[in-house]
Amino acid sequence: MASETQIIRPGLWSMHQTIAPFSSDAGIAASQYSEWTPLRRLAVTTLPMVALLAACSSSQPPAESATQAAAQESVQVAPAWQAERVKYMECVQVKVDDGVSSKAVPADVAGGALSACQDQLKVMHDAFQSYLMAGMSSAHGRSSAKQAADRVTTDTREKARVYLTRYVEVERYKAGQR
Repeated sequence: MASETQIIRPGLWSMHQTIAPFSSDAGIAASQYSEWTPLRRLAVTTLPMVALLAACSSSQPPAESATQAAAQESVQVAPAWQAERVKYMECVQVKVDDGVSSKAVPADVAGGALSACQDQLKVMHDAFQSYLMAGMSSAHGRSSAKQAADRVTTDTREKARVYLTRYVEVERYKAGQR
């Protein structure tokens, strides 16, 4: 194999790659490449990259319109359960804001807010379970949907509890600084 013609192909990460054995029409023969001037070698190796960059940069939409389009698309595609989750988070935020000025322990203030919004959490749970069950046909799939809904509900409640406890601590600290 060492006696066969070596072919040098331009590469993206190095000036060239040696690949052997291929036919001479698959690339540039090593003997031809070594006879080229450094400028010609550079042109052959960078031309594909320049063409690729030019193609990519010319097809990019403005950043503002892409961001706006993505935001509009996510609003239109968002399932109802996500809207219910947002309502739940807003509910606990309002309830915890009411209790920040109290003398209760932060964990108790957060727990009170979570208890006050338990009905909204149940609505979110039911909406998520319905969303999952819409695509399930088997009993096993429906059981999995119920388990997933229970898990998302538990996780949402725990994340809210941790956030709200910390929120009360931070707000009280800020109030003490004034």
